[in-house]
Amino acid sequence: MAMTVTANQRALYFTRQKSDISSLWSWHLDSPKAGLSRHNSSELNLKFQGWLLYEPIYQATVWVDDGQQRHSFELTIDRPSVVEKKLGVDGEKHPLCRCGFQFELPLLELPFEFGFRVNGQSIKVLDGQWLTEQQIADLQQPKKRSLWQRLLT
Repeated sequence: MAMTVTANQRALYFTRQKSDISSLWSWHLDSPKAGLSRHNSSELNLKFQGWLLYEPIYQATVWVDDGQQRHSFELTIDRPSVVEKKLGVDGEKHPLCRCGFQFELPLLELPFEFGFRVNGQSIKVLDGQWLTEQQIADLQQPKKRSLWQRLLT
């Protein structure tokens, strides 16, 4: 992903975690977007918005852990179009119609984790952190492997 930030600026970088949980069907984080630049010191809040589809017999919440506190939020926004597109059914009357979330937290300076709690199980799906352009480039570089390592794979 290309982004323009100066040496002192930092951009938001996400590492997606693999989750193979049958009760967690699909999810999407609309914002914040990876690459969001922290260029203005007056920015006080980070807005989280997205949706979660899960096994409807369970209860689900969204959480963000900043290393000091875990903040939990309910799914409070109706997103019938998500249900229609992802599940192929009428979203208006479906039990998962209210699958959206939107909340703000004070700007997180430290690395943070983002996830869901479904049926009492905590599921981390993203790690977020503010990195410089060089740090992001280093992370996106393919790992160098020796000739021996390449022959073995």
